[in-house]
Amino acid sequence: MQDFRMASFGRICFLLACLLFGISSVQGDESSYREVCNKTGDNYYFCIDCFEEHQRNDLDYGGISITCARDSTLVAHKTALDYSNNSTGRFQDVMKFCEPKLDLAAEYLAASLRAWREQRKGDTIEFIDFCWSNFANCTAKLSGFNLSIGFIREFGTVRARIEVADTIVSL
Repeated sequence: MQDFRMASFGRICFLLACLLFGISSVQGDESSYREVCNKTGDNYYFCIDCFEEHQRNDLDYGGISITCARDSTLVAHKTALDYSNNSTGRFQDVMKFCEPKLDLAAEYLAASLRAWREQRKGDTIEFIDFCWSNFANCTAKLSGFNLSIGFIREFGTVRARIEVADTIVSL
């Protein structure tokens, strides 16, 4: 019976908060993340896409941008893994080289997110730099191949989202 009273009390508090502060204030302010994205320069639209994919009421812009970069890196990692298993010749060798590099890049982004949440800005930036170096090692090997537009777009998104994260956490 006491659990029921606590659950009802919680719902009543939530309803009162919504009535007092309005439901729109729970949604967050779109202009605030647009102001942050203005500081990312050429990557503005990648930044906007990132914030629109996530909850607008979360004001942890650094955390959201790192999460977006990590998500994109994991997608590129899966692509590299698929190509390393289904390709032949030199391209397969490059993808086998890239697959662990992208895995490390994603892990460094996870570490940077932990550091960011623990308010260790210097460590966050350092982990993002380690992510950059692993991603750059992979992309440096890709020159000279005829790559599909989708592949180029995917790796370009990773690059842009890492740049966005780096810019936002450096503010």
